[in-house]
Amino acid sequence: MNKRFPPLPPVWRKQLTLGLASLCYLLTGWVGQTLFSLHPANITLIWLPSGIALIMLLNWGMTSLLWIWLGSFLLNVGGMTVEGALPSSLGHTAIAALIDTLAPALALYLLRRFLPLGTHNANDLIKLVLLAGVVPISISSLLLTWNLVLGHYIAGSTWVAMAKMFFLADILGIILVYQIHTGWQDPHALRIVRLRHLVLPLAGLSLFGILGLGTQSSWLIYLMPPLLIILAFEVSRFYLSIFSGLTMLFIILATAHGLGPFIHLTPEETNTEMMAFVFSSTLTIFGVSLQRAQLHRTEQDKQTAEKQASYDPLSGLLNRRGFMPTLARLDNQGRRYCVAMLDIDNFKSINDNHGHRVGDRVIQILAQIIHNRCRSQDITARIGGEEFALVLVDIAPDEVEPLLEAIRSTLANMSIVAEQQTLYCTISIGWADSASGHDGETLLHHADLALYQAKSAGKNRIVAFSD
Repeated sequence: MNKRFPPLPPVWRKQLTLGLASLCYLLTGWVGQTLFSLHPANITLIWLPSGIALIMLLNWGMTSLLWIWLGSFLLNVGGMTVEGALPSSLGHTAIAALIDTLAPALALYLLRRFLPLGTHNANDLIKLVLLAGVVPISISSLLLTWNLVLGHYIAGSTWVAMAKMFFLADILGIILVYQIHTGWQDPHALRIVRLRHLVLPLAGLSLFGILGLGTQSSWLIYLMPPLLIILAFEVSRFYLSIFSGLTMLFIILATAHGLGPFIHLTPEETNTEMMAFVFSSTLTIFGVSLQRAQLHRTEQDKQTAEKQASYDPLSGLLNRRGFMPTLARLDNQGRRYCVAMLDIDNFKSINDNHGHRVGDRVIQILAQIIHNRCRSQDITARIGGEEFALVLVDIAPDEVEPLLEAIRSTLANMSIVAEQQTLYCTISIGWADSASGHDGETLLHHADLALYQAKSAGKNRIVAFSD
């Protein structure tokens, strides 16, 4: 017998997710130190934990600080431990971990203060770089460098170059991780419209990477960012951020092993040019993805506004504004159709005796009956308070009255319970056929005349227009 485990308390669940995020912090730091390391061993060309720390703070607040400090300490202690000077080494490691903790905390404060709604367009990206990158990372890079100088890990003459490396490595980590985080928040993050949209760019990126490193055509590496920009219009932001991140890590890794188009006489020139290329490419791709997302939202808002302007919110059917142009288009297509007008009998009495909420309920029920009885090609609309219009497209003359009768009889035989009251409602219907040669607007007028005849003849009936 299967037993369901009780859900974890919120506090435990939070600590568990924080623990998993910290594990990710440690894992990405270890990968960086293993694949992208410089001297000393804890200095790398890219520091992804800086981005993970920011995401931890954005999601779980200041309770993440202890986890971040502990993760940074564990990552740095191996490279900063000097034999015979353990207390001093641990002290400088603790200071470095504290600086790694304070930098994302400052970034969090600045983002909440000046960018509280997150990044939604290219202008927000500039603010993100300044608030989460340039300001806090400049401070932390200087402090980290002087901590290394004071601990005699590096010579004082190299502090400028080292601070620059810290700055670029940390800010790259923030941008790469942050764009994955924002991409994951997209409601359709994992949706793939066409598989080829993933396969072809991946094949192109792999081909450019292999040929660019395995042959003398290293210039092919420069074609990878444009391919990613094209990809920005084909896949979700999440997939794009993954491909972009992996591509940039590939370029960094290749350069660290002496491959690619950025190799110069000195390591400093090599690393500076490569990281400038990666940083500018990452920002460009991220900016394009944000701009594309903004255009998509604008288009969706436009479509929503157009739909709201053309549809009746109570019934869900077309309103008069949306119905009349649709009817006019049928005349240009040369198709045969019939126009019917439906009117709820004694609707004013329903509102007066039972209230407008019950009247609205009757309208919704009739709209649902119309929707269920009409065919997919038919046009349905509510063009007045209790007036509905139907256009039955490509229908034989002997099929019109059975369809309209199904609508009439369904409502007439339905007991409507609303506001603890039961009532029965009927409708009158008039219709006209396009076989008469008249246009849609004239047919609508003829159907209205037939409706008037149905009302005059006692209501709850169907009348076809005749000249």
